[in-house]
Amino acid sequence: MTALQTRRRIVTLLAVVAFLLCLQLRVDLLNTFKYSENLTTSQDLSPSPPSPPPPPTYNSLLEYDDASFAAMSVLRQNKQDPLKLEKVELLMNISAAEIPKPRTISRPGTRYLSYMPYAGLTNQFMALEKAAYLAKRLNRTLVIPPIISNSHDTHNTNQRWSDFFDLEQFTELSGIPAVEWSDLRPLSQEQAYIGRQKAELKERTYDLWDALVEDLPCQIVYGFGGSEALHNTELTFARQFLFRPRFVAPPARDPKTVVYDRATIGVKDNSNMEDIVTIDDLVDRYTAHEDKEPMLFLSHSFKLKDPIGPRSWEQAGQHLHFRRKVNEYAARLLRHRIPELGLQGRYIAIHIRRGDIWQKCRTADADAMMRCVTPLGHYAEAVEAARALAQEKRLPVIVATDSKSSEDHQTIAKLGWRRLNHELYITEQELGVFGPALVDAAILANADYFIGTYKSTMTKVAAERQKSWHQRETLYPRVSPSWVPPS
Repeated sequence: MTALQTRRRIVTLLAVVAFLLCLQLRVDLLNTFKYSENLTTSQDLSPSPPSPPPPPTYNSLLEYDDASFAAMSVLRQNKQDPLKLEKVELLMNISAAEIPKPRTISRPGTRYLSYMPYAGLTNQFMALEKAAYLAKRLNRTLVIPPIISNSHDTHNTNQRWSDFFDLEQFTELSGIPAVEWSDLRPLSQEQAYIGRQKAELKERTYDLWDALVEDLPCQIVYGFGGSEALHNTELTFARQFLFRPRFVAPPARDPKTVVYDRATIGVKDNSNMEDIVTIDDLVDRYTAHEDKEPMLFLSHSFKLKDPIGPRSWEQAGQHLHFRRKVNEYAARLLRHRIPELGLQGRYIAIHIRRGDIWQKCRTADADAMMRCVTPLGHYAEAVEAARALAQEKRLPVIVATDSKSSEDHQTIAKLGWRRLNHELYITEQELGVFGPALVDAAILANADYFIGTYKSTMTKVAAERQKSWHQRETLYPRVSPSWVPPS
Protein backbone atom coordinates (compact mmCIF):
# COMPACT_ATOMS: atom_id res chain seq x y z
CA MET A 1 0.00 0.00 0.00
CA THR A 2 1.41 3.34 -1.05
CA ALA A 3 1.78 6.31 1.26
CA LEU A 4 -0.91 8.14 -0.73
CA GLN A 5 -3.46 5.36 -0.16
CA THR A 6 -2.67 5.32 3.56
CA ARG A 7 -3.33 9.07 3.88
CA ARG A 8 -6.67 8.70 2.02
CA ARG A 9 -7.83 5.94 4.40
CA ILE A 10 -6.92 8.07 7.46
CA VAL A 11 -8.85 11.07 6.10
CA THR A 12 -11.89 8.86 5.38
CA LEU A 13 -11.77 7.39 8.89
CA LEU A 14 -11.61 10.84 10.49
CA ALA A 15 -14.58 11.99 8.42
CA VAL A 16 -16.64 8.99 9.62
CA VAL A 17 -15.72 9.69 13.26
CA ALA A 18 -16.67 13.37 12.90
CA PHE A 19 -20.04 12.37 11.39
CA LEU A 20 -20.79 9.99 14.25
CA LEU A 21 -19.86 12.65 16.85
CA CYS A 22 -22.19 15.20 15.22
CA LEU A 23 -24.97 12.62 15.17
CA GLN A 24 -24.48 11.89 18.89
CA LEU A 25 -24.46 15.62 19.70
CA ARG A 26 -27.77 16.06 17.87
CA VAL A 27 -29.34 13.22 19.87
CA ASP A 28 -28.05 14.73 23.14
CA LEU A 29 -29.53 18.13 22.28
CA LEU A 30 -32.92 16.61 21.49
CA ASN A 31 -32.92 14.70 24.76
CA THR A 32 -31.95 17.84 26.65
CA PHE A 33 -34.80 19.78 25.05
CA LYS A 34 -37.31 17.04 25.89
CA TYR A 35 -36.01 16.86 29.48
CA SER A 36 -36.34 20.61 30.01
CA GLU A 37 -39.81 20.53 28.44
CA ASN A 38 -40.82 17.80 30.87
CA LEU A 39 -39.52 19.89 33.77
CA THR A 40 -41.82 22.74 32.86
CA THR A 41 -44.92 20.55 32.62
CA SER A 42 -44.39 17.81 35.17
CA GLN A 43 -45.96 18.25 38.60
CA ASP A 44 -43.65 15.67 40.17
CA LEU A 45 -40.45 17.68 40.25
CA SER A 46 -37.40 16.48 42.08
CA PRO A 47 -36.18 18.88 44.75
CA SER A 48 -33.83 21.59 43.56
CA PRO A 49 -30.35 21.75 45.01
CA PRO A 50 -30.15 23.85 48.17
CA SER A 51 -29.47 27.56 47.66
CA PRO A 52 -26.53 29.16 49.41
CA PRO A 53 -27.34 30.62 52.82
CA PRO A 54 -28.37 34.30 52.80
CA PRO A 55 -25.99 36.91 54.20
CA PRO A 56 -26.44 37.54 57.92
CA THR A 57 -29.20 39.98 58.83
CA TYR A 58 -29.85 41.89 62.01
CA ASN A 59 -32.34 39.28 63.27
CA SER A 60 -29.99 36.38 62.55
CA LEU A 61 -27.18 38.27 64.23
CA LEU A 62 -29.15 38.46 67.44
CA GLU A 63 -29.21 34.67 67.57
CA TYR A 64 -25.43 34.41 67.58
CA ASP A 65 -23.46 34.07 70.77
CA ASP A 66 -20.90 36.71 71.69
CA ALA A 67 -18.03 34.79 70.08
CA SER A 68 -19.91 34.64 66.79
CA PHE A 69 -20.75 38.31 67.13
CA ALA A 70 -17.05 39.12 67.51
CA ALA A 71 -16.21 37.03 64.46
CA MET A 72 -18.92 38.73 62.43
CA SER A 73 -17.63 42.12 63.55
CA VAL A 74 -14.18 41.71 62.08
CA LEU A 75 -15.48 40.09 58.90
CA ARG A 76 -17.20 43.26 57.76
CA GLN A 77 -18.92 43.31 54.43
CA ASN A 78 -17.77 45.83 51.83
CA LYS A 79 -19.32 49.27 52.22
CA GLN A 80 -21.08 49.26 48.88
CA ASP A 81 -24.07 51.39 48.06
CA PRO A 82 -26.34 49.77 45.43
CA LEU A 83 -27.02 53.13 43.80
CA LYS A 84 -23.30 53.92 43.59
CA LEU A 85 -22.67 50.53 41.99
CA GLU A 86 -25.28 51.18 39.34
CA LYS A 87 -23.70 51.74 35.95
CA VAL A 88 -24.02 55.27 34.63
CA GLU A 89 -24.63 53.84 31.15
CA LEU A 90 -28.14 52.83 32.32
CA LEU A 91 -29.07 56.50 32.26
CA MET A 92 -26.88 57.65 29.40
CA ASN A 93 -29.42 56.69 26.75
CA ILE A 94 -32.53 57.65 28.72
CA SER A 95 -34.20 60.90 27.78
CA ALA A 96 -35.93 63.04 30.37
CA ALA A 97 -39.26 62.28 28.74
CA GLU A 98 -38.91 58.62 29.70
CA ILE A 99 -38.65 59.39 33.45
CA PRO A 100 -41.77 60.88 35.07
CA LYS A 101 -41.53 63.75 37.51
CA PRO A 102 -41.98 62.87 41.19
CA ARG A 103 -45.57 62.94 42.43
CA THR A 104 -46.72 64.29 45.78
CA ILE A 105 -49.22 61.88 47.35
CA SER A 106 -51.26 63.79 49.91
CA ARG A 107 -54.52 63.04 51.67
CA PRO A 108 -57.36 65.39 50.64
CA GLY A 109 -58.34 67.76 53.43
CA THR A 110 -55.12 67.13 55.43
CA ARG A 111 -52.89 70.10 56.18
CA TYR A 112 -49.18 69.32 56.45
CA LEU A 113 -46.09 70.94 57.92
CA SER A 114 -42.55 70.13 56.86
CA TYR A 115 -39.13 71.75 57.04
CA MET A 116 -35.62 71.76 55.58
CA PRO A 117 -33.11 69.63 57.56
CA TYR A 118 -30.09 71.53 58.86
CA ALA A 119 -26.42 70.60 59.53
CA GLY A 120 -25.32 67.42 61.35
CA LEU A 121 -27.41 64.48 62.50
CA THR A 122 -28.18 65.74 66.03
CA ASN A 123 -29.07 69.19 64.70
CA GLN A 124 -31.41 67.50 62.24
CA PHE A 125 -33.03 65.66 65.16
CA MET A 126 -33.52 68.95 67.02
CA ALA A 127 -35.02 70.50 63.89
CA LEU A 128 -37.45 67.56 63.74
CA GLU A 129 -38.37 68.05 67.40
CA LYS A 130 -39.15 71.76 66.94
CA ALA A 131 -41.07 71.20 63.72
CA ALA A 132 -43.14 68.51 65.48
CA TYR A 133 -44.08 70.99 68.20
CA LEU A 134 -45.00 73.58 65.56
CA ALA A 135 -47.18 71.01 63.76
CA LYS A 136 -48.99 70.33 67.03
CA ARG A 137 -49.57 74.03 67.71
CA LEU A 138 -50.82 74.64 64.15
CA ASN A 139 -52.93 71.42 64.04
CA ARG A 140 -51.05 70.00 61.07
CA THR A 141 -49.63 66.59 60.17
CA LEU A 142 -45.84 66.53 60.44
CA VAL A 143 -43.94 65.47 57.31
CA ILE A 144 -40.48 64.31 58.40
CA PRO A 145 -37.62 64.67 55.90
CA PRO A 146 -35.04 61.87 56.02
CA ILE A 147 -31.65 62.12 57.69
CA ILE A 148 -29.45 63.79 55.08
CA SER A 149 -25.71 63.40 54.56
CA ASN A 150 -23.81 66.37 55.94
CA SER A 151 -20.30 67.64 56.56
CA HIS A 152 -19.66 64.74 58.98
CA ASP A 153 -19.98 62.05 56.29
CA THR A 154 -19.28 61.62 52.58
CA HIS A 155 -21.99 59.13 51.65
CA ASN A 156 -24.29 61.52 49.75
CA THR A 157 -27.31 59.57 50.90
CA ASN A 158 -30.40 59.75 53.10
CA GLN A 159 -32.21 57.42 55.49
CA ARG A 160 -35.65 57.37 57.08
CA TRP A 161 -35.93 58.37 60.74
CA SER A 162 -38.30 55.44 61.22
CA ASP A 163 -35.33 53.11 60.75
CA PHE A 164 -34.25 54.24 64.23
CA PHE A 165 -37.28 55.73 66.01
CA ASP A 166 -40.76 54.33 66.61
CA LEU A 167 -42.99 56.90 64.89
CA GLU A 168 -46.23 55.08 65.69
CA GLN A 169 -45.39 55.20 69.38
CA PHE A 170 -44.42 58.86 68.95
CA THR A 171 -47.88 59.72 67.58
CA GLU A 172 -49.58 57.79 70.39
CA LEU A 173 -47.58 59.56 73.11
CA SER A 174 -47.49 63.06 71.64
CA GLY A 175 -50.77 63.27 69.74
CA ILE A 176 -48.85 64.53 66.67
CA PRO A 177 -49.72 62.69 63.44
CA ALA A 178 -46.58 62.13 61.39
CA VAL A 179 -45.62 60.75 57.98
CA GLU A 180 -42.26 60.67 56.27
CA TRP A 181 -41.16 62.64 53.24
CA SER A 182 -40.57 59.49 51.21
CA ASP A 183 -44.23 58.48 51.84
CA LEU A 184 -45.54 61.82 50.63
CA ARG A 185 -43.08 62.29 47.78
CA PRO A 186 -41.63 58.86 46.87
CA LEU A 187 -38.88 58.58 44.26
CA SER A 188 -38.29 55.78 41.79
CA GLN A 189 -34.82 54.25 41.59
CA GLU A 190 -34.06 56.33 38.50
CA GLN A 191 -35.28 59.55 40.13
CA ALA A 192 -33.27 58.84 43.29
CA TYR A 193 -30.15 58.19 41.22
CA ILE A 194 -30.55 61.45 39.33
CA GLY A 195 -31.09 63.35 42.58
CA ARG A 196 -27.94 61.98 44.11
CA GLN A 197 -25.97 62.68 40.97
CA LYS A 198 -27.11 66.31 41.20
CA ALA A 199 -26.07 66.42 44.86
CA GLU A 200 -22.59 65.33 43.75
CA LEU A 201 -22.50 67.88 40.93
CA LYS A 202 -23.79 70.70 43.18
CA GLU A 203 -24.08 73.91 41.09
CA ARG A 204 -23.00 72.28 37.83
CA THR A 205 -25.64 71.79 35.16
CA TYR A 206 -27.33 68.40 34.95
CA ASP A 207 -29.92 68.23 32.19
CA LEU A 208 -31.80 65.19 33.52
CA TRP A 209 -32.24 66.86 36.94
CA ASP A 210 -33.28 70.16 35.34
CA ALA A 211 -35.98 68.34 33.38
CA LEU A 212 -37.43 66.66 36.49
CA VAL A 213 -37.03 69.38 39.12
CA GLU A 214 -40.14 71.03 40.57
CA ASP A 215 -40.51 74.37 42.35
CA LEU A 216 -41.90 74.04 45.89
CA PRO A 217 -43.11 77.07 47.89
CA CYS A 218 -40.94 77.40 51.00
CA GLN A 219 -41.64 79.86 53.85
CA ILE A 220 -38.64 81.90 54.99
CA VAL A 221 -37.86 81.23 58.66
CA TYR A 222 -34.92 82.68 60.62
CA GLY A 223 -33.83 84.36 57.40
CA PHE A 224 -32.99 81.11 55.58
CA GLY A 225 -33.83 81.67 51.94
CA GLY A 226 -33.79 85.44 52.51
CA SER A 227 -31.01 87.18 54.41
CA GLU A 228 -29.40 83.82 55.27
CA ALA A 229 -28.06 81.42 52.62
CA LEU A 230 -29.11 77.78 52.71
CA HIS A 231 -26.82 75.31 54.47
CA ASN A 232 -25.17 72.47 52.50
CA THR A 233 -27.50 69.93 54.13
CA GLU A 234 -30.57 71.84 52.96
CA LEU A 235 -29.19 72.09 49.43
CA THR A 236 -28.38 68.37 49.38
CA PHE A 237 -31.93 67.57 50.51
CA ALA A 238 -33.44 69.68 47.72
CA ARG A 239 -31.15 68.21 45.09
CA GLN A 240 -31.65 64.60 46.16
CA PHE A 241 -35.44 64.97 46.16
CA LEU A 242 -35.68 66.87 42.87
CA PHE A 243 -37.12 70.17 44.00
CA ARG A 244 -36.12 73.80 43.95
CA PRO A 245 -37.36 75.86 46.93
CA ARG A 246 -39.33 78.94 45.88
CA PHE A 247 -39.05 81.21 48.90
CA VAL A 248 -42.08 83.03 50.22
CA ALA A 249 -41.97 85.80 52.83
CA PRO A 250 -43.95 84.99 56.00
CA PRO A 251 -47.11 86.93 56.97
CA ALA A 252 -46.66 90.09 59.00
CA ARG A 253 -46.07 89.71 62.73
CA ASP A 254 -49.19 89.62 64.89
CA PRO A 255 -49.29 92.82 67.00
CA LYS A 256 -50.04 90.71 70.09
CA THR A 257 -46.85 88.66 69.76
CA VAL A 258 -44.21 89.30 72.41
CA VAL A 259 -40.98 90.58 70.88
CA TYR A 260 -37.95 89.59 72.95
CA ASP A 261 -34.57 91.22 73.18
CA ARG A 262 -32.48 89.15 70.80
CA ALA A 263 -29.32 89.17 72.85
CA THR A 264 -31.27 87.87 75.85
CA ILE A 265 -32.67 84.87 73.98
CA GLY A 266 -29.42 84.05 72.18
CA VAL A 267 -30.17 85.38 68.70
CA LYS A 268 -26.83 86.81 67.64
CA ASP A 269 -26.75 85.66 64.03
CA ASN A 270 -29.88 87.39 62.69
CA SER A 271 -30.21 91.15 62.59
CA ASN A 272 -33.41 91.42 60.51
CA MET A 273 -36.12 92.37 63.00
CA GLU A 274 -38.84 91.13 60.62
CA ASP A 275 -37.50 87.58 60.50
CA ILE A 276 -39.17 84.83 62.53
CA VAL A 277 -36.77 83.82 65.31
CA THR A 278 -39.11 82.44 68.01
CA ILE A 279 -41.59 79.57 67.98
CA ASP A 280 -44.49 81.66 69.25
CA ASP A 281 -43.91 84.32 66.59
CA LEU A 282 -44.21 81.68 63.86
CA VAL A 283 -47.33 80.12 65.41
CA ASP A 284 -48.99 83.52 65.88
CA ARG A 285 -48.31 84.65 62.33
CA TYR A 286 -49.76 81.58 60.64
CA THR A 287 -52.66 81.27 63.09
CA ALA A 288 -53.66 84.93 62.74
CA HIS A 289 -53.68 84.69 58.95
CA GLU A 290 -55.60 81.40 58.98
CA ASP A 291 -53.21 79.83 56.54
CA LYS A 292 -55.13 77.38 54.37
CA GLU A 293 -52.21 76.08 52.31
CA PRO A 294 -52.17 72.27 52.33
CA MET A 295 -48.38 72.31 52.91
CA LEU A 296 -46.53 74.73 55.16
CA PHE A 297 -42.91 74.08 54.19
CA LEU A 298 -40.44 75.89 56.47
CA SER A 299 -36.97 76.83 55.27
CA HIS A 300 -35.65 76.32 58.82
CA SER A 301 -36.64 75.16 62.29
CA PHE A 302 -33.44 74.23 64.14
CA LYS A 303 -32.47 77.72 65.36
CA LEU A 304 -35.95 78.81 66.47
CA LYS A 305 -35.88 79.95 70.10
CA ASP A 306 -38.43 79.29 72.83
CA PRO A 307 -38.00 81.79 75.68
CA ILE A 308 -40.89 80.13 77.54
CA GLY A 309 -39.00 76.87 78.11
CA PRO A 310 -38.21 73.45 76.55
CA ARG A 311 -41.75 72.93 75.28
CA SER A 312 -40.67 71.24 72.04
CA TRP A 313 -38.73 68.63 74.01
CA GLU A 314 -41.49 68.09 76.56
CA GLN A 315 -44.29 67.78 74.00
CA ALA A 316 -42.41 66.16 71.12
CA GLY A 317 -38.74 65.26 71.51
CA GLN A 318 -38.97 63.06 74.59
CA HIS A 319 -41.58 60.90 72.85
CA LEU A 320 -39.19 59.89 70.06
CA HIS A 321 -37.99 56.55 71.44
CA PHE A 322 -35.47 54.26 69.78
CA ARG A 323 -36.84 51.23 68.02
CA ARG A 324 -36.34 47.89 69.70
CA LYS A 325 -33.80 46.74 67.13
CA VAL A 326 -31.58 49.76 67.86
CA ASN A 327 -31.65 49.19 71.63
CA GLU A 328 -31.02 45.46 71.21
CA TYR A 329 -28.09 46.03 68.88
CA ALA A 330 -26.64 48.61 71.30
CA ALA A 331 -27.01 46.20 74.23
CA ARG A 332 -25.35 43.40 72.30
CA LEU A 333 -22.48 45.66 71.26
CA LEU A 334 -22.01 46.71 74.89
CA ARG A 335 -21.87 43.11 76.08
CA HIS A 336 -19.25 42.32 73.50
CA ARG A 337 -17.19 45.43 74.22
CA ILE A 338 -17.46 44.98 78.01
CA PRO A 339 -17.66 41.20 78.61
CA GLU A 340 -17.88 41.67 82.39
CA LEU A 341 -21.01 43.77 81.99
CA GLY A 342 -23.46 40.84 82.05
CA LEU A 343 -27.10 41.10 81.11
CA GLN A 344 -28.12 43.69 83.72
CA GLY A 345 -24.73 45.28 84.40
CA ARG A 346 -24.30 48.98 85.02
CA TYR A 347 -21.91 51.22 83.10
CA ILE A 348 -20.67 54.79 82.72
CA ALA A 349 -20.90 56.35 79.26
CA ILE A 350 -18.77 59.32 78.20
CA HIS A 351 -19.30 61.48 75.15
CA ILE A 352 -16.03 63.15 74.17
CA ARG A 353 -16.63 65.59 71.32
CA ARG A 354 -13.64 66.64 69.26
CA GLY A 355 -13.83 67.20 65.51
CA ASP A 356 -14.90 70.74 64.59
CA ILE A 357 -16.38 71.68 67.98
CA TRP A 358 -13.41 73.97 68.70
CA GLN A 359 -14.96 76.40 66.19
CA LYS A 360 -17.71 77.21 68.71
CA CYS A 361 -15.03 78.64 71.01
CA ARG A 362 -12.50 79.94 68.50
CA THR A 363 -12.98 83.57 69.54
CA ALA A 364 -12.82 82.81 73.26
CA ASP A 365 -9.83 82.83 75.57
CA ALA A 366 -7.96 79.68 76.61
CA ASP A 367 -10.10 79.11 79.70
CA ALA A 368 -13.35 79.32 77.71
CA MET A 369 -11.86 77.07 75.01
CA MET A 370 -11.71 74.31 77.61
CA ARG A 371 -15.52 74.08 77.44
CA CYS A 372 -15.14 72.91 73.83
CA VAL A 373 -11.95 70.85 74.03
CA THR A 374 -11.71 69.50 77.57
CA PRO A 375 -8.59 67.52 78.58
CA LEU A 376 -9.13 63.80 79.05
CA GLY A 377 -7.80 64.07 82.59
CA HIS A 378 -10.84 66.15 83.50
CA TYR A 379 -13.12 63.42 82.18
CA ALA A 380 -11.19 60.97 84.37
CA GLU A 381 -12.05 63.10 87.40
CA ALA A 382 -15.73 62.94 86.41
CA VAL A 383 -15.49 59.15 86.11
CA GLU A 384 -14.19 58.93 89.68
CA ALA A 385 -17.09 61.13 90.81
CA ALA A 386 -19.56 58.81 89.04
CA ARG A 387 -18.00 55.74 90.63
CA ALA A 388 -18.24 57.40 94.03
CA LEU A 389 -21.95 58.06 93.46
CA ALA A 390 -22.41 54.45 92.38
CA GLN A 391 -20.31 53.20 95.30
CA GLU A 392 -18.58 50.90 92.85
CA LYS A 393 -14.88 51.50 92.23
CA ARG A 394 -14.61 49.36 89.09
CA LEU A 395 -17.75 50.45 87.26
CA PRO A 396 -16.86 49.98 83.54
CA VAL A 397 -16.61 52.93 81.19
CA ILE A 398 -17.62 53.08 77.52
CA VAL A 399 -16.57 56.05 75.37
CA ALA A 400 -18.28 57.49 72.28
CA THR A 401 -16.01 59.97 70.51
CA ASP A 402 -15.33 61.39 67.08
CA SER A 403 -11.67 61.96 67.95
CA LYS A 404 -9.23 60.76 65.30
CA SER A 405 -6.24 61.40 67.56
CA SER A 406 -4.08 58.34 68.21
CA GLU A 407 -2.93 60.07 71.39
CA ASP A 408 -6.54 60.31 72.60
CA HIS A 409 -7.12 56.66 71.72
CA GLN A 410 -4.00 55.55 73.60
CA THR A 411 -4.96 57.60 76.67
CA ILE A 412 -8.47 56.14 76.67
CA ALA A 413 -7.00 52.63 76.53
CA LYS A 414 -4.51 53.37 79.33
CA LEU A 415 -7.35 54.59 81.53
CA GLY A 416 -9.04 51.20 81.06
CA TRP A 417 -12.00 52.69 79.19
CA ARG A 418 -13.52 50.95 76.16
CA ARG A 419 -13.94 53.02 73.00
CA LEU A 420 -16.78 52.39 70.57
CA ASN A 421 -15.24 51.81 67.13
CA HIS A 422 -17.87 50.90 64.58
CA GLU A 423 -15.24 50.31 61.91
CA LEU A 424 -14.69 46.95 63.63
CA TYR A 425 -18.38 46.06 63.62
CA ILE A 426 -21.17 45.60 61.09
CA THR A 427 -23.30 48.45 62.41
CA GLU A 428 -23.62 50.18 59.04
CA GLN A 429 -24.57 46.95 57.30
CA GLU A 430 -27.22 46.14 59.89
CA LEU A 431 -28.69 49.57 60.60
CA GLY A 432 -27.62 51.78 57.71
CA VAL A 433 -25.20 54.63 57.14
CA PHE A 434 -26.38 56.60 60.17
CA GLY A 435 -26.53 53.53 62.40
CA PRO A 436 -23.19 54.09 64.19
CA ALA A 437 -24.10 57.58 65.40
CA LEU A 438 -27.57 56.54 66.57
CA VAL A 439 -26.32 53.39 68.30
CA ASP A 440 -23.90 55.67 70.17
CA ALA A 441 -26.86 57.92 71.03
CA ALA A 442 -28.80 54.94 72.44
CA ILE A 443 -25.80 53.83 74.53
CA LEU A 444 -25.37 57.34 75.95
CA ALA A 445 -29.09 57.72 76.67
CA ASN A 446 -29.36 54.45 78.60
CA ALA A 447 -26.14 54.61 80.63
CA ASP A 448 -26.42 54.44 84.41
CA TYR A 449 -24.12 57.46 84.60
CA PHE A 450 -23.55 59.83 81.68
CA ILE A 451 -20.65 62.28 81.36
CA GLY A 452 -21.05 64.78 78.55
CA THR A 453 -19.21 67.52 76.69
CA TYR A 454 -20.15 71.18 77.04
CA LYS A 455 -21.19 72.88 73.78
CA SER A 456 -22.12 69.57 72.11
CA THR A 457 -25.67 69.15 70.77
CA MET A 458 -25.26 65.36 70.94
CA THR A 459 -24.54 65.67 74.67
CA LYS A 460 -27.48 68.07 75.04
CA VAL A 461 -29.99 65.58 73.57
CA ALA A 462 -28.46 62.65 75.48
CA ALA A 463 -28.76 64.62 78.73
CA GLU A 464 -32.42 65.38 77.97
CA ARG A 465 -33.10 61.70 77.35
CA GLN A 466 -31.34 60.77 80.58
CA LYS A 467 -33.49 63.18 82.56
CA SER A 468 -36.82 62.43 80.87
CA TRP A 469 -36.47 58.67 80.49
CA HIS A 470 -34.47 57.75 83.61
CA GLN A 471 -34.68 60.80 85.90
CA ARG A 472 -30.88 61.05 85.95
CA GLU A 473 -28.70 64.15 85.93
CA THR A 474 -25.74 64.41 83.58
CA LEU A 475 -22.21 64.89 84.88
CA TYR A 476 -19.73 67.20 83.17
CA PRO A 477 -15.93 67.40 83.38
CA ARG A 478 -14.29 70.30 85.14
CA VAL A 479 -13.60 73.11 82.67
CA SER A 480 -11.46 75.33 84.88
CA PRO A 481 -7.67 75.12 84.30
CA SER A 482 -5.93 72.42 86.28
CA TRP A 483 -3.04 74.77 87.05
CA VAL A 484 -3.10 78.44 87.96
CA PRO A 485 0.20 80.38 87.77
CA PRO A 486 1.19 82.20 90.96
CA SER A 487 0.34 85.90 91.17
